[in-house]
Amino acid sequence: MSNGYDTTTEYSLIAVALQSPDQVRDIFLAVGAEDWFDRKARDIAAVIAGMMRSGKTIDPTAVLIEAGSRGLVPGRIPPNFIIDCFGMSGVQAVSASTYAQTIKNLSAARTLNGTGERLTQRTQSSLETGVDRGDILSHIRDARRGLDIAERAVGELEFEPLMGISSFLNSVSHDHDWLVPGLLERMDRIVLTGMEGGGKTWACSQIACTLAASLHPFTGHQLGSGNYHSRVLVIDCENSPQQSARRFNTIMGKVDKLRRDKGLSPMDWDDHMSLVTRPAGIDLLAGADTAWLDRTISSFAPDLLLLGPLYKLHHENPNEEKPAREITWVIDGLRERYGFALLTEAHAGKANNSDGRRNMAPIGSSVFLRWSEFGFGLLRSPDDPGKARAEKVDVVSWRGSREERQWPSKLQYGVNLPWMPADPEYYDEVRLRVAT
Repeated sequence: MSNGYDTTTEYSLIAVALQSPDQVRDIFLAVGAEDWFDRKARDIAAVIAGMMRSGKTIDPTAVLIEAGSRGLVPGRIPPNFIIDCFGMSGVQAVSASTYAQTIKNLSAARTLNGTGERLTQRTQSSLETGVDRGDILSHIRDARRGLDIAERAVGELEFEPLMGISSFLNSVSHDHDWLVPGLLERMDRIVLTGMEGGGKTWACSQIACTLAASLHPFTGHQLGSGNYHSRVLVIDCENSPQQSARRFNTIMGKVDKLRRDKGLSPMDWDDHMSLVTRPAGIDLLAGADTAWLDRTISSFAPDLLLLGPLYKLHHENPNEEKPAREITWVIDGLRERYGFALLTEAHAGKANNSDGRRNMAPIGSSVFLRWSEFGFGLLRSPDDPGKARAEKVDVVSWRGSREERQWPSKLQYGVNLPWMPADPEYYDEVRLRVAT
């Protein structure tokens, strides 16, 4: 063993795969293509792994023929290499896990070493040419990727076999995990857009408060017995603490009155809702802010996370695809880990659709057009009085929804809540859904 690799161990794992393929199959498949160092071993391992997954017979002759059909023999792999591996003495199938773990450990060590060398070179260059914040953040991201790759390489050795479709369907509940029946399910991602003064921030805040209070977000109907309170975490990355306090104080007062009128117990808001203001925004491309968000979510364990607006979640060009992909990857990882629904807001563009009305799709990277399950915009209705703040809006979908949801088609300024449905039939539809 030298320089972070061990060809003898790699050849030994190839040997036991040729000698006892059924016995070592799962262990062999746990070694990824990137874990092999020796080129010949990597190429022939890919052939054997493919044959194992396809259920083909594995012996030296069959592997040689398969490798030849792929153009690997004699071009990249000498014909005698397979025979030599098969004939290795002193190798045993019972040692396969030791061989595999050694290969994976060395792969992780090489990755760590390369990550460290690149980090040293790049930071040294930054020190010599001038330290720039963007460069430092780039170095941190690259280092984190390297660490993640190394951690995966040295992870569990056992290969987890793929689940058949019938087993998958039997293992997963087909029932909706509703936070609001018919409207919002756990793990949903919703992006709400609007024009300036269009009321999207108030709408998002209203949804947050009503869910915490076990009320329907738009009609104020009691959800079930009125005792299921979603835990709601609000991270406001745009408004000042004073602005957020005034908005939530108004909405919470209306929600408290609704609960009193329904004979429900008073809300203990601190038990069900938390608000954090970061008016300068956060940078989910930076390790510190990503770690902070992870800790915050882990600490509160929300059912619904209200986070945004989108353009305040990183400091790069909002129109570029790469940073958008990065922040959606971060958010999706947290959503998968902690199981919350996500509600965020974004500004709509300035362009009009073919019908002359404003296009409500979010500004910025096209990633956001495809990312969420649901995307709705609050567009001033033709009969809106035209004041600085919209009082009547159409709720328009700017992307095809992945499932059916019971969103109102129109909202108007309300008394019981800031935004309430303008269609009387919507109240009847909701009443039937939330009574159970």
